[in-house]
Amino acid sequence: MLRPVGLTHGHYECRSLDETLPIFKELLALELVNRHNGEAVLKHPNTDWLLVVHEGGPNARNKPHNNHYGFRVAHHEEIERAYSYIDAQKDKYRIKSVTKPHEAHFAYSIYFKEPGGNDLEIEYYNPNAVQHGRRIAATPWKQLMAEDRFPGRGYVPQAMSHGTLQCDNKEASDRFYKEVLGLDIVGGGRHSTYIKHPSTPWYIVVLPMPHRDYLAPVNRFTLKLGSPEEVEKAHHAFSQQSNPYGITETWDVERNNGQTSFIFSDLDKNWWELTASNQ
Repeated sequence: MLRPVGLTHGHYECRSLDETLPIFKELLALELVNRHNGEAVLKHPNTDWLLVVHEGGPNARNKPHNNHYGFRVAHHEEIERAYSYIDAQKDKYRIKSVTKPHEAHFAYSIYFKEPGGNDLEIEYYNPNAVQHGRRIAATPWKQLMAEDRFPGRGYVPQAMSHGTLQCDNKEASDRFYKEVLGLDIVGGGRHSTYIKHPSTPWYIVVLPMPHRDYLAPVNRFTLKLGSPEEVEKAHHAFSQQSNPYGITETWDVERNNGQTSFIFSDLDKNWWELTASNQ
C-alpha cells in the first residue's frame, strides 16, 4: 500500500540526555545534530539514518534486550578491544553491564546496558556471510572512517547498522511489512525477519516473542513518504474502524516545521511514524 522513499529515523527513549548522550558520542561515534526541549537528534558520520533520543525522566522503563540498536565495526579484533575499553569505562558512564564477546549467526558482538534503560550492541559481521545469503552482512558504509576520527579506544564504530523490534506472529507481520509498509524482507528465517528500505543499508531485526513488554510510542521508526497527500491518504485508510491492515491505533495528523506526519501502532502494537515534507 505505502511507497516510502526512505526509512529515515529511529526513536529512542532514555532517562537523562546528560547521561545517555556521552555514551552515543564517546563510545559509538555519533555526532549531535541538535538538542532542544528534552530531545536530541544524533547521526553517525557514515550513516544518514537519524536517531532521535527522547528524555523520559527517571521513571522511564527499562526496554527489552530485543529492542536495541546496533553499531558495526570493520574488523573482528575490534570487538575484543571494544569489550576491554567499555568494560574499563563502566563506572565513568554508569554502564550496568557488558557482555563478553560472543558469536551468533556470522556476527561477533558485545552488548552493554546504558543507564537510560536500553541495551546497545557493537557487532562485526563476517563478509563471507553474504555468500551464504546473509544480505545484511554487506558493508553498510561507502568508505571507512579513519581511526583519527575516533582515537584512543582501539575500535571504530563505522555505522549505525540496525534497530530491533518484537512481534507476535511472524507470518502475519512479514505480510504487513511487505504489503502495507512497502519494505523489503532481506533475510531471517524461522526465528527472525530482517526488513529494510531498498535504497539504504540499515535494517530492522524483528523477532517473534511469546511474552512481550510493549513499548511506548516514543520508541518508534519513521518512514518518509513522497508527499503530504500520501500521508493524508494513509491516515484515512488506517483510521477506518474496519481497516484490513491490523492497525491498532492511529493518532491525528500533525503539521509542524514543514512536515506532515502521524503516528500509528501496527498489528503487533509496535509504533511507526509516517512523514512527508510540505515543500
